[in-house]
Amino acid sequence: MRPFRPRARRTLPDDLLSPFPRAASCRKTTREPGHTIGGAAAVLLAIGAAVAVAAVSAPAAWNDPLPDPATAPPWVAALEGPEPLGLFEAPDRLIFGDTLSRVLTRNGFSSREAHDVGEAVSSVHDVKDLHPGQILWVERDRRGQPAGVRLTLADLTQVSVVRAVDGWSATSKGVKTEFRRDVVRGEVDSSLYQGVVSTGATPDLAVMIAKALEYDIDFHRQSRRGDTFGAVIETRYRPDGERHGYGALQAVRYVNEGVPHYAIRFEFPDGREGYYDYDGFASRRAFLSSPLEYGRITSGFSSRRLHPVHRVYRPHYGVDYGAPVGTPVMATAAGVVTDAGRRGPNGNMVTLRHHDGYETKYLHLSRIRVRKGQRIAQGDIVGNVGQTGTATGPHLDYRLYRHGRPLNPSTHVTPPGPPISDEYRAAFVAWRDELVAALDGRGHRRPRDAAVSRITEE
Repeated sequence: MRPFRPRARRTLPDDLLSPFPRAASCRKTTREPGHTIGGAAAVLLAIGAAVAVAAVSAPAAWNDPLPDPATAPPWVAALEGPEPLGLFEAPDRLIFGDTLSRVLTRNGFSSREAHDVGEAVSSVHDVKDLHPGQILWVERDRRGQPAGVRLTLADLTQVSVVRAVDGWSATSKGVKTEFRRDVVRGEVDSSLYQGVVSTGATPDLAVMIAKALEYDIDFHRQSRRGDTFGAVIETRYRPDGERHGYGALQAVRYVNEGVPHYAIRFEFPDGREGYYDYDGFASRRAFLSSPLEYGRITSGFSSRRLHPVHRVYRPHYGVDYGAPVGTPVMATAAGVVTDAGRRGPNGNMVTLRHHDGYETKYLHLSRIRVRKGQRIAQGDIVGNVGQTGTATGPHLDYRLYRHGRPLNPSTHVTPPGPPISDEYRAAFVAWRDELVAALDGRGHRRPRDAAVSRITEE
């Protein structure tokens, strides 16, 4: 009998061979009012937001060579259920535009068989949870006829479909994975993103670090070459030792121009959790350090600036962030909308009133997403970057006032969050010291410690 060989694959366009595929697998990041998002992705500015988001969302190395057809995937032996019916298996990979049915038919399944296999898979898992780069194995019997399909989904769920007497039968099984405490250390050259990736970690970790420090560091303007970082992170490992994603970020230390900034994750007995600085004050503050997830500062706060349009010197009581039209603009603090509309040279503008006499303004918006009198949570989207009013290019003019007096958003220090209560102070200090020791290289791995590692079976 001639060995089965998969049909020749069609040639892919060059842009699909990039390790960062187009946005088919990217998450939508724009949020409507009432849904909060943090400023974590500010770090994406340094390399371009679109590329960074694709890097976070896309399957890793999806265009690597397919596995050797003569070698069955290691998880096959671990699956429970009927014994394999075929003598050999052959791999195939989904590309953009593929469906499960399309992959099956090009591997010899009839249209009816492909439909029935899809129905069987749907009975145990959503077939929409397939993505470009997904590898599946087609099993054939002694006559060369399709006898089964096996695939591992993104969450490590393993689905097996075999031909039964009355059709096709599907089973699914989780994989036992282990969370271990890992320590990642690196140095910033061009950006935090690049520094994290150069350590062998994935871009997800860069976003997690920036998210944990979003109240302390504005990565638009404060990140510098030579800054160092360290992170204690729960890492999920498969039985074969391969890394498969991250759990909780336990601690991060970012040294910016010689000044260390800490975010220590602490969990209370009642299940509450949050990040705290080295002294035990909550990292979460009343104001975010930036109203944009990504952008660049094009003009700072000044009492005397040459106006780019009128060519006269006048005060500029805000910070300008250059960003593409449509970029979501976040409320930096919870408050109430006191004004929203077209306001002459300021273009479309939103004004929010906050506690303790604070007020923020968001100018030159292309679109206003709130209404007067609406209550806003920190991180809610109030509008989108634009070029309305007197403006030479798309940007956001962000302004901060207190009791009517303009403040420099780049230098004004908002009060720290509430501290750890005395009841839990000793526990926090002990936990903090353990994590800092790990960051310094003085800690030791405790893979079965319930606080930092656990074994789960999906």
